[in-house]
Amino acid sequence: MGNVSYADSFASFNAQKPGTPHGTRPFVKQMSCSPTGRKVGLGSGNDKNMHRGLLPFALAFALALPGAAQELHLSGGFNGTNVHEAGEEHWTGRAGYQFGADLLIGDRWFLKPGVHFLVRNINYTYSAAADVPQQEFRYTSRSLAVPIMLGLNLMDPANDPPLNIYALGGPTAIMKLDADLDNNSLDVETSPVQWYIGFGAGATFSFLFAEAGYNVAMSNVFKGQGFRTNPKADYGYLIAGVRLKFAE
Repeated sequence: MGNVSYADSFASFNAQKPGTPHGTRPFVKQMSCSPTGRKVGLGSGNDKNMHRGLLPFALAFALALPGAAQELHLSGGFNGTNVHEAGEEHWTGRAGYQFGADLLIGDRWFLKPGVHFLVRNINYTYSAAADVPQQEFRYTSRSLAVPIMLGLNLMDPANDPPLNIYALGGPTAIMKLDADLDNNSLDVETSPVQWYIGFGAGATFSFLFAEAGYNVAMSNVFKGQGFRTNPKADYGYLIAGVRLKFAE
């Protein structure tokens, strides 16, 4: 058979789906290429207005807390996505990375708000026709995660134990910065804010700490209902870093 373009493949794929009007494109907003060959989903004006409302709140919240905080945690590490519904698109979570900062407020019981930069990857595959091999594409999102965790130390930090273990849990808001696909021609639209409920555990040793956790998705990855399978994507993380204590 002759060469099949991405646009032709998706049009053929959608035409074969029962109940899908001919010419609709559940995976994409548009099929045009940018001058660089990559379309980036930056969202609509309403999304940007939402960011203008949420980001100043997050920044003001973070700036107002150091006076009450006991420690600043600086960390980096890896994350992995677990997709709820693979669907006909065979969504598959891939590894990503993150780095950020958290404030620790309290002693044995503590509040731990933070801001983290996240890069997350999800792959999906499709076959436009029986005689066209499946193709796999990677969806990459870059976002800011703002967790507000409540935690409990196993031992009272006031006694300055050499090793301490803690558990924590709470909500996280993930605010998108941008997103793209690596096929150089498709445009996707990510939800401006995704909500998660998470839990985790960690350990502190001297000025170091390590933490692992899992966040359960409360909202879908993509904006709108145009996708045949609009997945919810949990993610786990493993981070390590340094603890900086504030002078008392």
